[in-house]
Amino acid sequence: MPKNNQKNRHQGLLTFLAIVSAGLVVIQILVFIFFSTQSGVLTQIGQEKEKLILENHRLEKEINQLASLATLEEKARETGFTAPVKNNSYSSVIYLAKQLPVAIAN
Repeated sequence: MPKNNQKNRHQGLLTFLAIVSAGLVVIQILVFIFFSTQSGVLTQIGQEKEKLILENHRLEKEINQLASLATLEEKARETGFTAPVKNNSYSSVIYLAKQLPVAIAN
């Protein structure tokens, strides 16, 4: 009887180890699948980051071009601004005379 008991004990231990091994294999497969999908997401995020960096550089370049003095001068001429004429009746500098106070005490 002790041999039969010991045989059942070994068989139970082998069954337990087989179940644990199968569980670990399943967990390993699930972890592999999880990290495989995460690497795809990470690649997509990296590509999106590069795309946004390129767009940012393009927009900075466009802002610099639009803010240049030549572009501003051209836009001013298109909208009707003119350069001040020297020795003429108008000037870009206006001098204000000293004003009287708003309320004068009698």
